[in-house]
Amino acid sequence: MKLKNQITSKSRHLESQLKNKFNVSTNLVVRALTGDKSALKLIGQMGNDGAKISEFAPQVREQMLAAIKGTEDLNLVLGDIYKQAGVSGEKIERAVQSAILADTHLANILEEMKLDFASSQDKETLRHQQATDHIKLKAWVDKHMMQVDGEYKMLQTELQTDIRQQTIDLQHDKELGKYYLEMGDNARDDFKPKKQYALRSIVQKIKDALIGF
Repeated sequence: MKLKNQITSKSRHLESQLKNKFNVSTNLVVRALTGDKSALKLIGQMGNDGAKISEFAPQVREQMLAAIKGTEDLNLVLGDIYKQAGVSGEKIERAVQSAILADTHLANILEEMKLDFASSQDKETLRHQQATDHIKLKAWVDKHMMQVDGEYKMLQTELQTDIRQQTIDLQHDKELGKYYLEMGDNARDDFKPKKQYALRSIVQKIKDALIGF
């Protein structure tokens, strides 16, 4: 603002009261005076709120005083009622507790009998479960071991041709080497035939055909 403010610097205490007591700063007033929209809206709303308060203040004061006095009377009446309720309630509570104690004692006896029966029943259920589980486990282990043993025997049989073929191949290679040394260029492979067993893959196909694996 280009206009000079000569009041604020001379009225610091008064300005402080304006700011602290009424939440209004000199800057807000100046902004509104120079046409700042947000400042104008804020001061306008504050004015509207102040006008409403002034309008309703007398009636609000009267109603609030009536409400406070009514609250006082309400609590005095309730205090007297509660005091008597406390005295009477104590006597009633003693009678109720006596009945509850007798009822609880009976309920506890019945519950103890049920728990004792349930414990015995649970033990029998556990014994039966363990027995059946052991039977099932033993049957599974026996079956598993039999299955593994059978598969091992089948595998041994399948591998017999491959194992025998390895021995034949090694022996033939040795014999063929000696033959080449003796005959040189005159050597003929067809003069040294070699046994050729069926490979494992063929044995597997034969097994599948025979026993349906």
